[in-house]
Amino acid sequence: MVVSSGCSCFGLDAGDPLVSLKGVAYRYPGADEPAIDGVDLEFQGGEVTLVTGPLDAGCSTLLIVAAGLVPRVMGGSLSGQVEILGLDARDEKLGVHLAGRVGLLLPTPWTQLSGMAFTVKDEIAFGPSNLGWNRKEIGAAVDRAMEELDITKLADRDPTRLSGGELQKVMMASVVSMNPDVLLLDEPAIELDPRAAGALYELLPALANDRVLVVASTDIDRIHHVADRTVVLGGGRVLGDGPTAEILRNPDFHASTTTVGRVFHAAEVESFPVTIDKAVERFGGRC
Repeated sequence: MVVSSGCSCFGLDAGDPLVSLKGVAYRYPGADEPAIDGVDLEFQGGEVTLVTGPLDAGCSTLLIVAAGLVPRVMGGSLSGQVEILGLDARDEKLGVHLAGRVGLLLPTPWTQLSGMAFTVKDEIAFGPSNLGWNRKEIGAAVDRAMEELDITKLADRDPTRLSGGELQKVMMASVVSMNPDVLLLDEPAIELDPRAAGALYELLPALANDRVLVVASTDIDRIHHVADRTVVLGGGRVLGDGPTAEILRNPDFHASTTTVGRVFHAAEVESFPVTIDKAVERFGGRC
């Protein structure tokens, strides 16, 4: 089910955020310091949100928390308030309530294979099958997901014999096939070549529709133009949050802007452009 203004989500009214984090800190088991700390964020449906930052900024952890995997699955110490589709992350029955409604794609697609399928089509069908859908619904969902990710030609291939890029698209189709209300993607194009990565990012606005869609990525050059909102993390804390165009032009976040933006920032250009087109428009033959 895709959440809409008339959804019957647990404890949610129209206009409420589908995912809400208030004063959230999470520390992994055995860690001395929290991976994220003091995080206040809300995510609505219908927009693509980019989460970015340097290594160990906490981007992947943020997605794991938003997926409701902590502390329920991964253990560790969680403080603050996390609500997902109106449910508290500490709810003992969270896994049952959110089955199929929250999809998380990891940057290591081989770790998400079911191990129960000998064809790509069956791998993508694994999720909907476990949700108890009927055969007709499963077939339609699988076909739709393969078309959306442009992998119909892989339908009869063995998923264990695919390239990294092919497998990443298959696992994304596996998540999309369940039509989740919350879609969390961690570096979804890291195994893809530049052209395929760009094509994947172009799909995101359509996939967002009425659902929450959050992408953790450092591939700013290719993804920025489809991201409505950008959240910048650093040291596990939120450093910036706003419309992507504003965040990328903010000198405080120059390390998390495009390559063009970093070049012009280094040259101490005020209100620096962040794309080649804008640079040419502003400086013409001088750039």
